[in-house]
Amino acid sequence: MKKLLYIFLPALLLGTSCKKTLDQQPQTSLDASTGYTTRQGIEAGISGVYDGLQQTGYMTVNFLIFPDLYADNLTWTGTFPTWSQVFNKSVLADNTDIASIWNHINGTINRANNIIAAAPGITDAAFLKDRAIGECETIRALAYFDLIRMFGGSPTGYNQTGGLGVPLRLKPTLNTADANEKVARSSEADVYTQILKDLDDAIVKLPLTISAGRVNKNVAIALKARVQLYRQAWADAETLTTQVITSVNTSNALSYTLVSGGSYGTIYTSKNSSESIWELQFGATDANNIAFYYYPTSLGGRNEISSSTNMRDAFETGDLRKNVNFSTTPASKQLKYSQVNPGVDDVMMMRLSEVYLTRAESRAMLGNLTGALADLNVIRLRAGLVASAAATQADLLAAIRKERRLELAHEGQRFFDLRRYNQTGLTQTFRNLFPIPQSEVINSGGTVVQNPGY
Repeated sequence: MKKLLYIFLPALLLGTSCKKTLDQQPQTSLDASTGYTTRQGIEAGISGVYDGLQQTGYMTVNFLIFPDLYADNLTWTGTFPTWSQVFNKSVLADNTDIASIWNHINGTINRANNIIAAAPGITDAAFLKDRAIGECETIRALAYFDLIRMFGGSPTGYNQTGGLGVPLRLKPTLNTADANEKVARSSEADVYTQILKDLDDAIVKLPLTISAGRVNKNVAIALKARVQLYRQAWADAETLTTQVITSVNTSNALSYTLVSGGSYGTIYTSKNSSESIWELQFGATDANNIAFYYYPTSLGGRNEISSSTNMRDAFETGDLRKNVNFSTTPASKQLKYSQVNPGVDDVMMMRLSEVYLTRAESRAMLGNLTGALADLNVIRLRAGLVASAAATQADLLAAIRKERRLELAHEGQRFFDLRRYNQTGLTQTFRNLFPIPQSEVINSGGTVVQNPGY
């Protein structure tokens, strides 16, 4: 029997409300004897790994938008019942848009697994083996981290005793037997162990620079810092963020610098700005539907969501970020994703401002209040605000958390941050974890156990 490079589980065939304009999957079957046995085949496969991130259920729509819709940054203004469930904090286990998140993230993991397994066997001297493995290890680590953030952990946060994990599949699904294998959920701690193992290996293997849109060493370091923030490994998070902030390029200049406050909007309208560490690349032939879901029908959108007045009112007078995150034209929308057709806005995966705020929080938790305040004020001053004078740990943390909300709005972070703080405000605390898709539980024969409460 020929091995299959891509094979889709029944759950992956479930439809979602609306698809990415060019949401193309790789061929459902390719002969492994010719697919991943050459440098060219592997390089094509790596492009497929990045395309996994660009699927509707992942960073093109659902996983990007739902963390803000489930929190306090977005308001539901549309007609999709599945989105209504998210906004009203009443998600059901048969929600097909939640299933698409689970399926598309797990599909991305399998794509990465294919490359990680096949790359060591390539003998072509022109093949950059370490780079290929490092890129895919970083993306696999991100994917497992995102699954934990949404479906794992505990009702009161992350990295706690007894925290729930997700199934760990580290080998590629190559045939029907692989696809039918029942894999139970690992613990949250075990998933973190694998995430950190992948990132540590990737940091060693990756170069400091590749082409725009590709994972490099600093992306892996910044992602590890984000993971350690969730794990409350404050000292490691501070060390890692400092590495990124002070990183220099081949010209001995800083690798990343913040865009000026007056040009804040160009972080999103101009691709790959000076503060962009990693952003997913989109173009006319590989477009997304993000602005389509935000924008009104008069501008070619479907008006499914709007920025909330709660977020609008959190901005201080004179904040240069306000109109980008709560626009006046179009009213109550945002300007981070503004291209409806074609949807060519890049998606920001990692940028320098987040790294500063991660270091600020880590320093505050370590008792380095002076350092934390300095990092906080880097972000505030860029936004056109006066420097904070917060003097206590509690006041500093409150200020840092507010800046994270406003700086990272519409970038898929808000609800997960609230979970970290144990401040979601949900009275049904079991809903701090999203339900495992009902289809996954059924197809696994109960091997994959549903989150309590659903």
